[in-house]
Amino acid sequence: MQKNKFPKIHIGMRIWKTFIAALICAITGMIFNAEPFYSMIAAILCMQVSVSESIKKGVTRLVGTLIGGVFAVFILLLIDFTPLEPFSWLYYIIISFCVVPLIYTNVVLGQEASSYITCVVFLSIVLSHLGEGNHYLFALSRMLETAFGIVVAIAVNKLIKNNKTEGN
Repeated sequence: MQKNKFPKIHIGMRIWKTFIAALICAITGMIFNAEPFYSMIAAILCMQVSVSESIKKGVTRLVGTLIGGVFAVFILLLIDFTPLEPFSWLYYIIISFCVVPLIYTNVVLGQEASSYITCVVFLSIVLSHLGEGNHYLFALSRMLETAFGIVVAIAVNKLIKNNKTEGN
């Protein structure tokens, strides 16, 4: 009977750089008493094989985050200044409809690759944390934390070189 063995796979620099970027985001979150969730996700998703690929992925993520965040703030204003009840049938119809202008905005801006993150950011803001504290502050924090994670990923990728992507 053959025992299961783990394959001998080299843990490469991209994995280590991803770890370092996530750790920097976590430590920064602890220092500033902030949740590092969104910055860590952004850092992990933006760590690519080369600096140029990390920048490209970071721009895509940042554009999507900004568009989704701005649209979410409009919905938050609608909640605060109209009788619209969060999590009502009408609310779900409105936020579902918002997917159309969200994706369309990305297409018009030539940022089709940002469409998915635009919708994810929008939904994360309008569907979570509405009853907790200042939801405008949450929206702003969500955008800033994501931007921070992107910057950390790019900086780590640029500062820690590996032989395969040294020139990028």
